[in-house]
Amino acid sequence: MKHAPWSLASRLTKLFAITTSILVLVITLVSALYVSHSAEQALGGLLHEEIDELSSAYDIKGVDAVEVLEPVTQLLQKKHPNLRIAWRIWEPGGSKVWASFGDESLFASAPVSPAPELLTEVQKFPKDMRGLVEVGRADRLFGCVIDGSSSLAALRRYSAIGLILVFITIATIFGVGHVLVGRVSRTLRMVATSARNVSGPDEEMQVELKDSPREIREIVSALQEMQRKVRAETELNRVFTASLAHELRSPIQNLMGETEVALMTPRDAAEYRRVLQSHLQELRDLADAVDNLVTICAQRKGADASAQTRESFDLAPEAQLRLARETGYATARGVELKLESKGDTRVYGDREALLRAMRNLTANAIEWSTPGSQVDVQVRGENGRVVVTVDDAGPGVPEELKDRIFEPFFRGPQAKGRRIGYGLGLAIVRAAVDSQGGEVEVSRSPKGGARFCMLLPRNLNLHPSDDGQG
Repeated sequence: MKHAPWSLASRLTKLFAITTSILVLVITLVSALYVSHSAEQALGGLLHEEIDELSSAYDIKGVDAVEVLEPVTQLLQKKHPNLRIAWRIWEPGGSKVWASFGDESLFASAPVSPAPELLTEVQKFPKDMRGLVEVGRADRLFGCVIDGSSSLAALRRYSAIGLILVFITIATIFGVGHVLVGRVSRTLRMVATSARNVSGPDEEMQVELKDSPREIREIVSALQEMQRKVRAETELNRVFTASLAHELRSPIQNLMGETEVALMTPRDAAEYRRVLQSHLQELRDLADAVDNLVTICAQRKGADASAQTRESFDLAPEAQLRLARETGYATARGVELKLESKGDTRVYGDREALLRAMRNLTANAIEWSTPGSQVDVQVRGENGRVVVTVDDAGPGVPEELKDRIFEPFFRGPQAKGRRIGYGLGLAIVRAAVDSQGGEVEVSRSPKGGARFCMLLPRNLNLHPSDDGQG
């Protein structure tokens, strides 16, 4: 199902406004409930206070004359000029009204009941009337009614003002959020436009980031870093393609030239054999180059390690067979190749990958060796792993290049003017060893050249059979 595109600015603005509005509404509602409760508590306290003062005056006078209590209620009313108050006293049992004071019209709107179940309970009536009845001296019942509209009106004004402030806050938040998020959205669109306008790998993405958020700066920095990596990779591929074309052209032209010369005049079988042997060596070099190229391309595409063919095999005898070509190549260059093995050299891994890694290291050592020197290849088993060591008497590896030589297509400055592969052999070595879970070390050889060590875990415990049979 295809989803409709949505705007980051619009969604964030709505989310920001809704979230903040809910928060403001909750705060306003809670505060309104608190103020309402406080107002009701204040009215209830005032009712108790008025009844207590009237009951105390009745007790002090000790008489039943209504005229004596009238000045008392008038004095109580003067203490609360903004409130309308009425008092009433009932005979014991509440069956008959003994006297009423204050604004007696309030009893029409708030007919307080002296029923026993309602004693000491604040009674609520319409129009914000509140009443209370309590037992006093001689079991008389004292009641009071207060018009609380003035107090509760303030609560309503507070609620109305709070509601208005809520709407104002929502509008303000929506506007501020729209401005802020809109600014971020415009900056992101500017970044997208700048990235879209980059016409080639050599062009730098230019974005004006003045006063931009740190997160957007990080996004732009990541895009620029990615662009630099793409530019470097593109340049690397361009150089590699040009170098590969040049390197492949030379053996192909040699093959064509020697073939044309051989066909110009009749020759004996020995001469034709020499030409064919030369062709065979050139073809093998081309095959190695193509194999390395296919291998490195598969690795760079992220081939699944689980798809590799893993098996148990003995590395030493396999190396003896697979290095036959390198032995002939060393002899042709006047270099002696010596292969030794000791200990248990069984491993569980990708047979072809590990043997190609050994061949690449050996061929690399032969290429850099001078005629009359010796290349030593040793395979030995020790402490649950197999160590492959290749020593040569060449110029060695500069300290500053020990990490870079394993990068695909990298060829050091010493390789200029020499046909030393295509910069793929050591990269394939590193990939094969990493796949095995091992390490590659580079150091100075006792022969004065380079020493490459492949430290390979046996991994035999990963396979149900560890009898060494491939």
